[in-house]
Amino acid sequence: MTPAQKRHVHLRLCEHALQTWRQHVAGRRSIKYVESVSGTRQKVDFQLREDAFISAKSGRDLAKVETRYDEPIAAMQDFDLQFPEPVKFAYYSLYNLFRRYALIEQIDDWRIVNQTLAAKADRGGWLRMLREAIDSAKEEAAGN
Repeated sequence: MTPAQKRHVHLRLCEHALQTWRQHVAGRRSIKYVESVSGTRQKVDFQLREDAFISAKSGRDLAKVETRYDEPIAAMQDFDLQFPEPVKFAYYSLYNLFRRYALIEQIDDWRIVNQTLAAKADRGGWLRMLREAIDSAKEEAAGN
């Protein structure tokens, strides 16, 4: 696949990860946690994943996404902030999509794919989801 096709697949797959995130926060007023190093109360930024996705699509950090990710990523790694497995993988896939396409960091292609697929609890749909994203990239490349 060409770099443009890979980008298309990543974006298409991460639309599913974004949907997983949206479903998780739907109806919630907030998600709060205590950061263990300093003991401060933190509130999860619900808009961050949306902004990361939009920034990745645009190819640049449009909303200070990089600095907004610092605390929650550290909190997840310290187990201060925990999500159900599919939500955690959605969170990380959108983070890595942002790093790859907005910050132009070297992120392995399969890391984004695997994290995004893991964000879908129904493992039976993984192959179909990946196939649809690849077919869509090929169609776009062919001009359809």
